[in-house]
Amino acid sequence: MMTLVRWVVRLFVLLLVVAAVAYPVADFLRVPMDDTARAELTKAGKAGKFVPLTAGVMHVRVEGPEDGPVVLLVHGAAIGGFSFQRWIKPLSDAGFRVIVPDLLSFGYSDRPTVTHDRTFFTGQLSELLSKLNVTQPFHIVGTSMGGAITSDFVAANTARIRSVTLIAPAGLGPVPAANSQSVPVLLAPVVGDWLARVLGRTAAVRGTAQGYLAEVEGLADWMAEQTKYRGYSEGQLNTFRNYDLQNRLASYDAIGRSGLPVLAVWGTADTVVPFAHSAELVKRVPQTKLVPIDGEEHGLPMRKPDETVEIVLPFLQAQSGAGAATP
Repeated sequence: MMTLVRWVVRLFVLLLVVAAVAYPVADFLRVPMDDTARAELTKAGKAGKFVPLTAGVMHVRVEGPEDGPVVLLVHGAAIGGFSFQRWIKPLSDAGFRVIVPDLLSFGYSDRPTVTHDRTFFTGQLSELLSKLNVTQPFHIVGTSMGGAITSDFVAANTARIRSVTLIAPAGLGPVPAANSQSVPVLLAPVVGDWLARVLGRTAAVRGTAQGYLAEVEGLADWMAEQTKYRGYSEGQLNTFRNYDLQNRLASYDAIGRSGLPVLAVWGTADTVVPFAHSAELVKRVPQTKLVPIDGEEHGLPMRKPDETVEIVLPFLQAQSGAGAATP
């Protein structure tokens, strides 16, 4: 019996040692997002524009005529600006100045360790627009978590906004992923940090290559690309610990009071951000024009880019008034 106990203790100690070693090794095996990496990405033609912000250097794709109406596309969790990759050409061809950032901690942007809360997300958007000399009112489109961020940004900047488009936006109620039994473990100090650094990259690549996103061309390669840089998984964890994706109701209420034109596009089979939340959106933002997409799941900007742009583009053009361009 004592022999068995000793072996159990030894095994436990061994596992602790392996876990302790794995943590720094996992970080060492990833690539730092620094000036060298940015130079290589630019030389390879992978990157667009790099913009220095207070919290870090942001990667952003900017296309379209400089004097066109500006549309800012705000991505959701996990994917980064790749979510809107196939929106850039049709919107810019229609005469819009299209701005698609990789929010900090995503894509080719820096991964700062500051708290990823409301101020972090809305502040970087404000600073980016300032650096890009966007002074006139603009359109904003947000999907999933980006919809929640969009709601917070618009609530604080209503005078700067021409129109708001929300695609299955978070922040209107509980979402299944945030309420699974594994969440307390993932968010726990030490354990959560270890899981994020050591296993986070593998989980992110596999998770987005399966299920409703399996059909998205190039997504698996993109996830392998952005997650190879240090800090991606840690940034995701930072966000989930500090930014409430289930309750941005005060911001939606503010949008409702603003009277700004709002378009919402939502798949009726969406279970990531349930379609049932659309009723809460319409209740709080009564000017919303809701366009349900029958039988469709989450991730419409990637899964059905052409069809979704066909819905959103006329709305943007209508709200651009005399300054709108025609395709």
